[in-house]
Amino acid sequence: MTRSFWGVLRRVALVAWAAALCPAAHANETPRPQRGSLEYRLSWGAGAVRADRAYRAGATGNGVVVAMIDTGLGGPNLFAHLSPASTDLVPRREPDQGQANHGEQTASLLASALDGSGTFGVAYDATLLSIRADRDGSCRTTCSFDPAVLAKAIDYAVDNGARVIGLPLASYRRLPAMEKALEHAVASGALIVAAAGNDGDKEPVWPARYASDPRFADAVIVAGASTATGKLANWSNKAGSAAERYLVAPGQNVIVDCGQRYCSLVSGTSYSVSYVAGAAALLMSQRPDLKAGDVARLLLDGARDLRARGTDAVSGRGVLDIARSLKLAAN
Repeated sequence: MTRSFWGVLRRVALVAWAAALCPAAHANETPRPQRGSLEYRLSWGAGAVRADRAYRAGATGNGVVVAMIDTGLGGPNLFAHLSPASTDLVPRREPDQGQANHGEQTASLLASALDGSGTFGVAYDATLLSIRADRDGSCRTTCSFDPAVLAKAIDYAVDNGARVIGLPLASYRRLPAMEKALEHAVASGALIVAAAGNDGDKEPVWPARYASDPRFADAVIVAGASTATGKLANWSNKAGSAAERYLVAPGQNVIVDCGQRYCSLVSGTSYSVSYVAGAAALLMSQRPDLKAGDVARLLLDGARDLRARGTDAVSGRGVLDIARSLKLAAN
């Protein structure tokens, strides 16, 4: 689901200056991204969704628990606030075999720390609840998930206080084993953000397609992928029957995995999930009184049209625009 390609010389040059270009905050001051810093430029997705308005208003995701159900973390020190309830639902897992860590990538775009190094997450001050749920050994090839374990993961997220649940995964079949857990999440007041899929199809994959199911619609947002120029990525699944609940967010050539010498470029609607979930956390931190349905409505109503005016079956409600959503929340 991801692609990684970056020239070696460019990798070295980009990361070497990151710390020097991002001033540190004072001891008791919540840090804010510095627009002139390399850390900010590498984190281009935050600018693309106009998160700056939230940061200037003091919204950083603080106090909001966001669960990411994926393949786990390799570097928990990347995150300012990692929930102690973060877990792996597969006991006695075999050691990983050196695969790229999809779970760490999606989590870093959501909530990695603002520390002057590499990139920062769009909701960098949110509390990350990382739930690993992939089948044991499956990530040696293509990571896969058991629907029953996913259901357990959703229940676990709800029971541990998650207000937002990210599902950066896909199935070509309906997932009956997950439906009771989704009902539990809806009843608890959690907002669910699910990946549209990466096949260029006219309809989202499951579980994102549950956004068009009346039982879950108010609590599910579908995330499609945009390019750095704000266009819908041609490989992103379209809105289809979930058009009213579909948002487009950065998902092509986003930057992750910044080490001492290099970063990686990745693409996929999984990464778009991180931006939409992070946007929800920013709104919730600014307006703790808002319910999940209110936050979803603000995100959807605040989107910028990508194609024809209004909702359409290709780009749904349009491009995620946090500044517009915050303005709506203030009215």
